Amino acid sequence: MYWWISNLPRTRTKSSSNITSSYENITDGYQFYNRDEQNKNAYLEFKHTVYSRGICGNLQTPPKKRPCTPFFHVHPHQIEKFTILQGHFAYQFGDKIYSCDIHTCPSPIVIPPNVPHTFWMNDNKKDLIIIVRVEPTYKDRGLRAESFENIVGVFRDKSMTIWQVFVFVDNIGTYPIFLTLSIVKIIIKIGSLIGQLLGYQVEYEEYATK
Repeated sequence: MYWWISNLPRTRTKSSSNITSSYENITDGYQFYNRDEQNKNAYLEFKHTVYSRGICGNLQTPPKKRPCTPFFHVHPHQIEKFTILQGHFAYQFGDKIYSCDIHTCPSPIVIPPNVPHTFWMNDNKKDLIIIVRVEPTYKDRGLRAESFENIVGVFRDKSMTIWQVFVFVDNIGTYPIFLTLSIVKIIIKIGSLIGQLLGYQVEYEEYATK
């Protein structure tokens, strides 16, 4: 690993159940649980809280410009499910946008493979709390908690670069939609290879819980 990467500050969150993506707790947080069961059965499930008091709850900022809004993306080999526990949830499903709360959302909201989607907080009266579950269409295509621990850790420690993004995205097999998927996959793969040559990793010892 190149010295400038190995010397980046990394807050040790390994084995933590609750991890936030900012020191100030003004963005969002993740609660991981049942890691052994999830790894055994090749699914990923965690509680995701978007804080209403922080920058992600600023409704004056367009939803897709808030740091807690995932990029518009697809999972070619996974089914994603959202269960709303609190707050008001908005999500884009293909070219349509929906909003709902604990009383009106489907339980769960199901996103099939290859459907572009994203989501955001739609009302900042309360924190948005959801259960996210990602199930693979094939057992060897499952996501792991370690992947998200590393993404959250690098983001919180403000050491995310475009090359690190390429490495992470290629690893989890989740692709942003800005061109056709086949072209995006090629761009991500090339970027990931360059990133790894530069020393960026899929996982860092300070973050990954084994």
